[in-house]
This record gives sequence, structure tokens and C-alpha cells, in this order.
Amino acid sequence: MSVQSRRIEPAVAVFARRVRVGREAEYERLAREAIAAAETFPGNLAATMLHERGTPDYTLVYSFADRHSLGKWLDSGARRRFGAEADAISDAHQKLQDVTGLETWFMLPRRATIKPPPRWKMWLVSLLALYPLVVVFQRWLAPEVKTWPLLARAAVFPLILLTLMTYLVMPQVTRLLRAWLYPDGGGSRRVAQR
Repeated sequence: MSVQSRRIEPAVAVFARRVRVGREAEYERLAREAIAAAETFPGNLAATMLHERGTPDYTLVYSFADRHSLGKWLDSGARRRFGAEADAISDAHQKLQDVTGLETWFMLPRRATIKPPPRWKMWLVSLLALYPLVVVFQRWLAPEVKTWPLLARAAVFPLILLTLMTYLVMPQVTRLLRAWLYPDGGGSRRVAQR
């Protein structure tokens, strides 16, 4: 298979860190700087910090267009400097497994170290979850926007469907089908230390 015929998928890296008590504001400032730096790298799709108020646990998520772009960010001096400064104020740090494409829809809440289900299961569940949304969209919304300019019509479809899939449908579907998707209870995979 040639390099050009290979499918390029988005790549995501997830880092979990436990910050020392009293150093949270300093870490949050560092994380904002790291996110801003990541956003300047080619291929960056998103970078965000997740934190549940009142806990010392923080998660940074970096999403890039492909593994190569993600690798450039992960190997950069800016990210290494952030890591070194953040290590000095942290009690623990883990780089969780990298995930690509649809795998991000299949991450269990608070269990980011769990191996995603096989791709065929992710494909089947995504198809079954997406199909009814497409039918509803085509039946009721598509006729309402048929007079809009092509680019506006084309933007509505993925905007609505991806939002519904990410925030409403897939969390419910993966919860409902959890035993089938994760028959071994999650198949937990060892995480790599940074």
C-alpha cells in the first residue's frame, strides 16, 4: 500500500496529571500556555484542559490532523518545556494511550486508559447510531434548507450530526452497549509514563 493511498486519521494524545495542592493556579497558567503553543503547530485541530473543580487532577487533550503532526508537537521544545515545568509542581503524570478517529467516541468516562473496542465494533455502533439521525435530518431538516447556498447547507449537516453524535448519542449508545463493546470489563492497557 502506498503512502498516498493510506487513510489519514486524526490523532489524539491524552495526558493526565495530579497537581500538588496549592499549585493549581500555576499549573493552569502553564497549561493555557501549552495549549496556546499547540494551537500554533501545523495540523492542530484542538487542545483543551479538562478539570473537575475541587480535585487536583487535570487532563490535557491534544488533537491533530494526523499522527505525524501530533508527533511534531509532542517532540517540540515548547511541549518539553511545559512538561518539565509542570513536573516540578506535580505529584504524578501519565501519558495515556493515543487514540485516533472514532476511538474518541468510545472512551469510557474517567477511564481513558482503557483499550478501545475493535474497529469493526466501533464502525458498526457508529453506523447504527448515525443512520437514524441521517434519516431524520433528510426527512425534516434537509427540505427546510434546500434553498440555502451549497456551502451553508453542507455546513449544517456535519455541524448538527457531529454535535449530536459526540455529546448526546454516542455517550448513551456506548453506555447501553458497554458489555458488548468491552466484554472483558475494559481490557485495561498499561499506560506509558512520560
